[in-house]
Amino acid sequence: MTEFNKFYKDKRFYIPILVLIGFELLFQLCAGFYRPLLKKKSYAANINQIIGHITEKKQNHEPDILIVGTSVAYQGLSVPILQEKIKDTGYKIQSVAIPGSELIVQSLAVEEVLKEFKNVKLVIYVGEITMPWVSKTDLTLPTLAMINEFDKISALKKVIDFDYDSGKGWGYLLHYDDWAYLLFKSIAYRRDLNDFLVDPGKRLKYISRKNANPNLNFYEYENDRTEKMSDYSIANLEDCMTKTHPTNNHDPIPPTSNPDHKRAIFDTCWVARYSTNVQTRTAETELYFKRLSYIYSHIQKKNIKVINIFAPYSNSIESQLGGAGRVQVWKEELAKINSPNPILVDFRNVFDGKNGDEYCYDVIHLNHNGAVLFSEALGDYLKNNMNELIKNDTK
Repeated sequence: MTEFNKFYKDKRFYIPILVLIGFELLFQLCAGFYRPLLKKKSYAANINQIIGHITEKKQNHEPDILIVGTSVAYQGLSVPILQEKIKDTGYKIQSVAIPGSELIVQSLAVEEVLKEFKNVKLVIYVGEITMPWVSKTDLTLPTLAMINEFDKISALKKVIDFDYDSGKGWGYLLHYDDWAYLLFKSIAYRRDLNDFLVDPGKRLKYISRKNANPNLNFYEYENDRTEKMSDYSIANLEDCMTKTHPTNNHDPIPPTSNPDHKRAIFDTCWVARYSTNVQTRTAETELYFKRLSYIYSHIQKKNIKVINIFAPYSNSIESQLGGAGRVQVWKEELAKINSPNPILVDFRNVFDGKNGDEYCYDVIHLNHNGAVLFSEALGDYLKNNMNELIKNDTK
């Protein structure tokens, strides 16, 4: 006991503790100081980059129409093409689609940007047909990283509202490390900090290049990917997994592809292959639409109309999407949460008569040419239906 007393009374014992407390206070009180240093394209960096850029451009481009969704919308829709299509209406369009985002992230993002954008009259929600059947009750690391970038009280409240738990059936009782991640910035940023300290030169060079060449466009991202799935001549999901498997060294990578592209195809094929093909309601679908209703409710309280669209996908997974059964579930649930006249526009036929894999980067994401076709189709729809979508406006 005497040795223990000597130990905790030794001033050296408190130095690392005080350093940790100091770091945490710095992160909590001056959260913005580290954000510019976050790793490029990390989940946390994406949140700040997307929301920060579009709100920064508010003075010259305050939107009337807002796109919400995941990477399918982020990569699949070209904001400049859409803006060009609707320019004669006098309206402006912007995207807050966030790659890798679950509904909780989308909800926080929508609430954040609607505080800034007071002119929004229409929200376009880009739904993914399969998502209701894969809803999660536990918080994944990417989701934790993203919601940690929002106001802490709002994020914690969302975790409870969206029925997240430890995955062990304990209701709202999250795992202790989830709580630690949400409450302490020093824990949330520990991996990013470690990566930065291992090679600070690489991070600082990227930041220097970014500052020297700022994005002056009103839109945050434009898909410039030219790689296409058709280079691999994929017949179905099984064929996809065989040809693009990381251990497959027999089939050479096509000249117009690269290792990252090959891996992206394999990863998305694997997810599609092992996802459930159930077409009826499940506990997961009930949870998904309950969460989606929170997003819609917040938007509708501001007298903003919501329409729902489906994006085109690769031909390789059409059979895995579940067909008409899943679409019917979507229609019935949207009738409940987006009444009285829900609009669901299906753009999965955009590639009809064409080899759809020519326009896909991987199984669910479009390349540049695919994004052009999808954006032109949506732009034409908006232009032709704007008077119906946005009524009683002076523009």
